[in-house]
Amino acid sequence: MLHTASPGPQAGAPRAGAAGPVPAQPDSTASLPSGTTRRPITRLVTAVTTILAVAAALTLAATAPAWAYPGMSVSLSQATVSPGGNVTITVSGTSDDTYTNARVGLYEQAGGGGLQSFTSVAACSTTCTELAGLGYSVTIGNLAPGDAFNVSITLQIDPGTPDQSFSVRNQFRTTGQGSDATQDGPTLTIVGTPPYSFTGFFAPVDNPPVLNTVNAGRSIPIKFSLDGDQGLDILADNSPYSQATTCGTGTQDPVETTTNSNSGLTYDSGSGRYTYVWKTDKDWAGTCRTFHLKLADGTDHTALFQFN
Repeated sequence: MLHTASPGPQAGAPRAGAAGPVPAQPDSTASLPSGTTRRPITRLVTAVTTILAVAAALTLAATAPAWAYPGMSVSLSQATVSPGGNVTITVSGTSDDTYTNARVGLYEQAGGGGLQSFTSVAACSTTCTELAGLGYSVTIGNLAPGDAFNVSITLQIDPGTPDQSFSVRNQFRTTGQGSDATQDGPTLTIVGTPPYSFTGFFAPVDNPPVLNTVNAGRSIPIKFSLDGDQGLDILADNSPYSQATTCGTGTQDPVETTTNSNSGLTYDSGSGRYTYVWKTDKDWAGTCRTFHLKLADGTDHTALFQFN
């Protein structure tokens, strides 16, 4: 019997049981210019987010308050002061806005190590804090618009401070609202006190090397002149004072006049003399002491005493 072979699959025809032809996918770059590719959409989202964030920051910056800070008036109790003397710096003004923990900084314009390097705080109307290398901070407090403020600090000039002149610089400072620019204030001049014209002690006290003899426990009027009335602020700190010394063998002279007064230092315009009443101690009997009258100009004047 003659068999006829079945024709094989024709080219391009699917085999039995095979899936049909896969449809062609559209070319995603067909519409782009030659040499370019389509960027992922995530990059577009990132760009938009960045733009929005920048816009928000600019909006906040545009609406943030521009602190003008209040104008301040700064004054000195005296424009010239001597070493050892005091000067009070007063700062006043009216708040233009709301401020937290407002305070004023006070500095030395010359920049010679800071205002605090040759002064110390003698008094403060609020709270005063030393700023190392700068000066001092004086607390004003919290302020509302229209609040008036007035604070002060009293500084003592260190003894031995050299002559100088400088502007007292000031700065309005806050917590959270920044600080104003530093402003030049009034000029302070420090000038050393010229030596007083001391001419010696007057009776009943003799000057060295004479040894004044007196009963222990008596009050002795120490009289001296400074060539006129120099005020009562003429004594150095802790002056006058006395120190125990070895009794000498020189000339002795009794103190003819003592007093019961406890008046301290006085000035008599009629005689042009100062009197300091020195109260002695009964326990000094049988000893000798040197009396020291140290003046504000730094000079020290002595008298010798032997107590009976």
